[in-house]
Amino acid sequence: MTNLLKKIAFLSALVFSLHAIAHHSFAIYDFETQIPFDGLVDSLKFRNPHIEMTMKVTNEEGEEVIIHFIEGAPANMMVRSGVKPDTLKPGTVVHAVGSPLIEDPTKFFLRSIRTESGAEYGF
Repeated sequence: MTNLLKKIAFLSALVFSLHAIAHHSFAIYDFETQIPFDGLVDSLKFRNPHIEMTMKVTNEEGEEVIIHFIEGAPANMMVRSGVKPDTLKPGTVVHAVGSPLIEDPTKFFLRSIRTESGAEYGF
């Protein structure tokens, strides 16, 4: 019986340590900076552990550029906030706010979204 308890304890420790390793810090983003974007949803990967979205926006020179939100809230948190995959399907007009990745300021963490209908979602 003692051997069985040791195996259970080992497996439990292994499972819990894997969850701790899998989660990461958000210190890679500059959360002091929040940059607004207006445009169209280009693509959306609605999944856990974090969603990923691209937007088409027109820059100051009149050129269309793609904004990469490489990370956002988990899909299950977004659903609890009222966002479902069809809320942000490609072509949807949105106002989004992102915090830049420190090492690559062309990539962002999605902080909030407001749809054309005025519905606002913060994460």
